[in-house]
Amino acid sequence: MHTDNSRAALRDALPLTLMAAIAALTPLAVDMYLPAMPQIAQWMATEISTIQNSLSVFLIGFGEGLLIFGPLSDRYGRRPLALFGLAGFAFASLLLVLSTSAEMFLVSRLLQGLLGSAATVTIPAIVRDCFGKDTARGMSSVNMIMLIAPLLAPLIGSTILGFAPWQGIFLFLTLYPFVLLVLTWKLLPETMEPDPEASRSKLTLLGNYRLILGNRSVWPDLLTQACSSFAFFTYLTAVSFIYITYYGVSETMFGILFAISAMALILANFINVRIVSRFGPRSLMRTAQLLGTLVTGLLILVTMLDWGLVPTVICFFLLVGCLGIASVNTASLILIAFPRQASSASAVTGTLRFGCGALAGPLLAWIYDGTPLPVAVLLLVAMSCTVLIQFLRSRSASHLPD
Repeated sequence: MHTDNSRAALRDALPLTLMAAIAALTPLAVDMYLPAMPQIAQWMATEISTIQNSLSVFLIGFGEGLLIFGPLSDRYGRRPLALFGLAGFAFASLLLVLSTSAEMFLVSRLLQGLLGSAATVTIPAIVRDCFGKDTARGMSSVNMIMLIAPLLAPLIGSTILGFAPWQGIFLFLTLYPFVLLVLTWKLLPETMEPDPEASRSKLTLLGNYRLILGNRSVWPDLLTQACSSFAFFTYLTAVSFIYITYYGVSETMFGILFAISAMALILANFINVRIVSRFGPRSLMRTAQLLGTLVTGLLILVTMLDWGLVPTVICFFLLVGCLGIASVNTASLILIAFPRQASSASAVTGTLRFGCGALAGPLLAWIYDGTPLPVAVLLLVAMSCTVLIQFLRSRSASHLPD
């Protein structure tokens, strides 16, 4: 078992910036090539919808990879999986550079998500290994750096397109993980504690998931994470419609407004780092959920009374900040519960996140009425569910540690 002294030594040796750079692989792979989609479709003589589907294909591969590589990380260690994932992501990105057809492009995107997940699934587990009960503080430190990637990715992609064809974006995505591979080889220590007789050698891949999902004490937190993720992806899915279509802002202004909301995530993690050790992750999670629910109620009022763009932007800024604090602390509580299956637990929360996020689009399409009101109602329902779940947990399981 890691002692407090051994954890402190690992924390001192831990390259948080490098870990954040590895965690940024996913947002970079998702956002960087968005400006190039029309060019890719034209170059491959295919429909733009085919290239747009490459985003869903990537996320499918990423979700499947989390489930596969999470238990492998718990069995063989964090460092080998991180190195394998970075090498695999670089290889798949090179295939994208060399793609000559839409079919090859889609298959390569599937591989990029699948193999790259082997690296990203290790990051929460490494933080859990090194921070123990302070996992929420460690995750916020990593997230605070990593969240710069969604802000810069579209800008980097557009800049590359200014002097190179679309292949230049994927060449960047080939070189970036290769550099991280070299740095990881030199700087990242193995953080999984030695355990010659313990459960990781006896549990199968499915056994890890049976252990996690069979622990009923974490069900409320898993459901809470699912609802929070649904709320966040509802915002992501609808925000371009609300800003561009409904309020009529330009694409440039949309980018600025979207960046403002992304800054809320960075601010939320900054605040969490400073106060989570004092108040505890569960207390902060519940407070953020309650405030987020109140904000969604205010968003409904803003929409019904047609108060305009600025109050809507303020509501989204506050809501995204609340979701940032709630999500990082919920995920940390789940990780804390499984010290020997941290990567598997990370895989479960990641799969829940993307799986529930995938429901947002169809539900929004079903209740669409041309206004932001259905979006606000859906956000209120999701946030209210997080509050209700935690309230029921506190009533029925007050003996569980917080």
